[in-house]
Amino acid sequence: MWEIRTITDDDADLFRSRLSRGFGGDIDSDDSAAERFRSIFEYDRTLAVFEQGDIVGTGAAFSLGVTAPGGVEVPMAGTTVISVQPTHRRRGVLRELMDRHLEDVTDRGEPLAGLWASESSIYGRFGYGPSTFRYSTEIDTPTVKMSDPPAKRSVRLIDSEDAESMMRSVYEAVRPTRPGMLTRSDPWWTHRLMADPESWRGGKSAHRYLVFEEGGSPTGYATYRQKEKWEDFVAGGEIRVTEVIAADPNAHKGIWAFLTNIDLFNKLEWWNLPLDDALPNIITDQRRVRRRLVDALWVRVMDVTAALEARGYEHDGTVTIEVIDPTRFQAAGTYRLEVVDGVAACDRTSASAELRLGADVLGHLYLGGGNAIAMADAGRIEGDPVAVARLHRIFRTDRAPWCPEVF
Repeated sequence: MWEIRTITDDDADLFRSRLSRGFGGDIDSDDSAAERFRSIFEYDRTLAVFEQGDIVGTGAAFSLGVTAPGGVEVPMAGTTVISVQPTHRRRGVLRELMDRHLEDVTDRGEPLAGLWASESSIYGRFGYGPSTFRYSTEIDTPTVKMSDPPAKRSVRLIDSEDAESMMRSVYEAVRPTRPGMLTRSDPWWTHRLMADPESWRGGKSAHRYLVFEEGGSPTGYATYRQKEKWEDFVAGGEIRVTEVIAADPNAHKGIWAFLTNIDLFNKLEWWNLPLDDALPNIITDQRRVRRRLVDALWVRVMDVTAALEARGYEHDGTVTIEVIDPTRFQAAGTYRLEVVDGVAACDRTSASAELRLGADVLGHLYLGGGNAIAMADAGRIEGDPVAVARLHRIFRTDRAPWCPEVF
């Protein structure tokens, strides 16, 4: 039988190796990869399933904060690196890993857990629901024309040594304004965002760092890679955008005006366009922005009262819900949520529930981008349609939640 425990530094390389193999890859054996792992992972938040001296399952959590509606930062356990070796699937390893992980989140008092799902069929049964979505986007850039050029355009390409401080200032200015954005620690910036090893490039260039400035101060940035391509002496290069963060519409327009007009590069891809991004509306033909909807950050509400009282609300109202939570009995029960002037009071109640929904559905709604009416139509919320509409209005936000990165 196996043993589940946190890892020590002596276990780190084996953990990394089995994690890579679990996802079908090979361990990055250079010293910088090992340093990155040791710098960003909290060993007391790792879990390894040991069997006869080998690791057959992995898991961990990052101590994150996520922006909730109202611009508040809510502690969130970032569920990550969940893997089971192919020899040990369907034997309960994943279930035990997740049970132990969620027990630890409960013990730490974090109201939320969140993840990016490698397989979307798995995590609903553990109470996670897709809470942010994204567009995978492609643009044939020679066809793009801006409907109105940006004012006071000032765009600079800068070296990585100068980029971090500028990017940090823009990111921190924008983070409170968008539900779903994450806190970024110093090690996170150094070892994840600014690191650029050859093994991450996929045959493309090193990262390019683009800054948009107004009045000498950065108000937006983009990071991207390039891939040179020629056919019969005709250029057909590709731009692969990693991140775009803009503090105002002018910076947003200026960044996209630059990215869609780089000579010799006719195709642009971005994996993570926000649902309400203005990009399709700032060019003359929005059909040129081809978009495919994909789920992004999944949220699990661990403490219903703490989580619902932590976030802000754009619409007042009262609703009584029964939360069904077969994996974490502490969260199951009936709650009365009352929102007055955007501030919530949420308590357990013995009153009859107006609506009945799973913990995964509550996670879907939490950041403000979920659709309670669609969930009810699908049979995922039971109860009075009038109460469903009220629930939808209470939780919904004008700005779509968006998570900027996979963790």
